Amino acid sequence: MRILSDRELTVALLARQLLLERRRLPVSQAVQRLGALQAQYSPSPYVALHSRLDAFRPSDLEEALRRGRVVKSTLMRGTLHLVHGTDYASFTAACLAQSRSRVPVPVPEGLPAEIAAFAATPRTTDEIREYVEPRIPPLPNGYDALNVARAVTPLVHVPPSGYLAQHGKFSLTAARVPLPADPAATALVVRRYLAAFGPATRDDIAAFTYFRLRDLDAALTLLQPLRRLTDGRGRDLLDLPRAPLPADDVATPVRLLARWDAAVLSHRDRTRIVPAELTEHVVRRANGDFLPTVLVAGLVAGSWSHHVSRERAVLTVRLLRGAAPAELEAEAMWMLGLLAPAASHRELAVT
Repeated sequence: MRILSDRELTVALLARQLLLERRRLPVSQAVQRLGALQAQYSPSPYVALHSRLDAFRPSDLEEALRRGRVVKSTLMRGTLHLVHGTDYASFTAACLAQSRSRVPVPVPEGLPAEIAAFAATPRTTDEIREYVEPRIPPLPNGYDALNVARAVTPLVHVPPSGYLAQHGKFSLTAARVPLPADPAATALVVRRYLAAFGPATRDDIAAFTYFRLRDLDAALTLLQPLRRLTDGRGRDLLDLPRAPLPADDVATPVRLLARWDAAVLSHRDRTRIVPAELTEHVVRRANGDFLPTVLVAGLVAGSWSHHVSRERAVLTVRLLRGAAPAELEAEAMWMLGLLAPAASHRELAVT
């Protein structure tokens, strides 16, 4: 069995996450290649795609959302993600199989269908909450009727939710797609995960998806034969048979990653991309928030933020490990092209 070094695992992740070189791909195809994009923070998918694609325009993603080629919904870990339109049915079916069992009160048998009928036209979150609340038993603190609706019914965000500059209240509607049964639905999610983040342990997949291990095992059986590998600590790794495993000496450019970028959230053991000693510098202890991060030599080396004031835009990097100044400057200017397109003066500040 082949043993992969830590560096080989890092480079494999970067290659699959399109972080070794920018590609020219349709947005929907890029989203599918990347598995899923964290969308809890509205600008994050745009930053993620701008880091990875050549000639990306925000309007490309907005059009994909408008046409249903990309879908925004509450999925893995109960958080908002963007996924490819044709993958959505499997993603939501697999996630609903998990979330339904975690609702803290009994759910009336016909309620999911009733919610779907009510949300056949777009509804605000308040409208859905008010519809569901009288139809279920009292809920414990920290869990409300909207959580129940999302846990039992496939609900998607209606554009302009998901647009770069969209803020304020959003609407949800019931997805009009047949949902595949398990283990096929979970198997597709696992296949997309391995293609985007592999090689990975069984526990890595569970940490990213929050799927029960018995459901993962059924999906993994359906996906056989899988490539089996191991890491330097003797952990069993799973991978798709033809997935790329680049040489460990490949060039790894400086990249700016989004807040909650999936590349840093994809494994239980995040040290293949986040050095253990830097975790406390890029994760806020109070709420677990992952800051936007800087990759240097393939590993997180700091965090970044930006500020726009009239015609001046400044991207500030808090660098904890060294980077070539020219490469960091070029990457900062590339990112400000997305975040401050109208600014006549753009600059990088390193602290």
